[in-house]
Amino acid sequence: MQEGFVLKLIFLESSLVSGLFIMSLDTWISESNGMRKETKNPYSGGCIFTIGILAFGVFGSIASLFFGVLFLTGEDKLFPGFGFFFCISLVIIFIITMRSYRKASHIVKTIEIQTNTSLLSLRETGKSDVELPLSEFISYMILFRTERSSSTGSSINTNSTWKYWDLYLVYKDGSCILLETFRDGNSLKQGLEFFRTKLPLPVLDRSDLRLTNSGSKDIPRKQEPKKIEPSPWVKTGSKDQGTKVEIIEPKSLGKTFITILVPALFYGAWFTILNSFFANFENLIFLIFFIPFSVFFLGITTIMTVFILFKKTEVIANSFELKLRYSTRIPVLSSLLYKERGFPLSSIRNVRTIRMEQDNQILCVALKSSNGPNQRTFLDFLYNVQGVNLSGKQLPGDAELLGITTLGSWLPKGPGYSDLVYAENVLESVLNLREESLTFSDLAPSSHKK
Repeated sequence: MQEGFVLKLIFLESSLVSGLFIMSLDTWISESNGMRKETKNPYSGGCIFTIGILAFGVFGSIASLFFGVLFLTGEDKLFPGFGFFFCISLVIIFIITMRSYRKASHIVKTIEIQTNTSLLSLRETGKSDVELPLSEFISYMILFRTERSSSTGSSINTNSTWKYWDLYLVYKDGSCILLETFRDGNSLKQGLEFFRTKLPLPVLDRSDLRLTNSGSKDIPRKQEPKKIEPSPWVKTGSKDQGTKVEIIEPKSLGKTFITILVPALFYGAWFTILNSFFANFENLIFLIFFIPFSVFFLGITTIMTVFILFKKTEVIANSFELKLRYSTRIPVLSSLLYKERGFPLSSIRNVRTIRMEQDNQILCVALKSSNGPNQRTFLDFLYNVQGVNLSGKQLPGDAELLGITTLGSWLPKGPGYSDLVYAENVLESVLNLREESLTFSDLAPSSHKK
């Protein structure tokens, strides 16, 4: 979704953000009948909102005034005109994005481990609850990741690498739910002890800490989870002798404006540089640099515009196969850039939902290793440009873990995690899929991966 994509771009290089989103066991409330954690929208206020106002509001206003005066008083109109357009656009995009997140300031996400009912409950304001039996979780899983962050001091610029250990719960179908993120190994060990007192599952360590532990206790099934209520954000219908399952993205004037404005900024920058070159055409050596720059710059811009802002995915299932149809919302290119992938029922291992780091929530399909060699094309790569890296969540026996739908988080309206789980259930029902029920021993080979 555009708002989430823009906001992550805005704060991608901020070292403050890396520390800001680190979770802590202090956020977990331990009770006699379990434990729970409530998370409020981190984008709706506080440091991020203040930094955004200072960086984009103040800087954007001053820069807009500067280029505006140049445009009105100078002889050259194109460069100061684009500078004015660029600065005003950044301010507008920021205002639209932050306004959207401010509208979602009331949203609270809750994850609760209930030992009295033996259920894991996932709740979000305005969405249907998701309940899963604790007895059907097979292990904890530890994944290690790093992120690079740059920070600017008063006299020096420093680049640092942030290390994270993510602690997941793994469901019997391979679905993963992020429980907690830690910055060091000692905190992770304390966290494991904390969680295993309430939920004594085995531990699969896919990092370098060697914490794999097969010890566990039987967890009784005390209460059946309630069914997920149908949502207006998940639409089903008949198409091509099958059932089309669609997760609808909310439409808004601000989102449409951003969709138009972002490519206009990139193409406008290229046109401004091109005009400057023709204004000094006698300097032909500039042409040596400008031609490859144009190919690279326009190529990246076109990919981002078409395959991120205008990508469309259709999911069609019947009792024989699952089809994914990729295209764009641009009529001229919809047939030229059309791509269809079909998976026979015999090659599908699981349909999964994943709640992972950086607020990503993904519906994906896991293919069996017996599906044969995967022949990737250039379009497969392009349609995965905005895709989230799922390699760490790929389990032994998965030939491929393919993301179908990725949702943004903390938006005032739109689909949520419960809608992904509902869509997963619909696909499994239409396919009449007998999923592989995984066990800890199925995951154990991955523990040797360092």
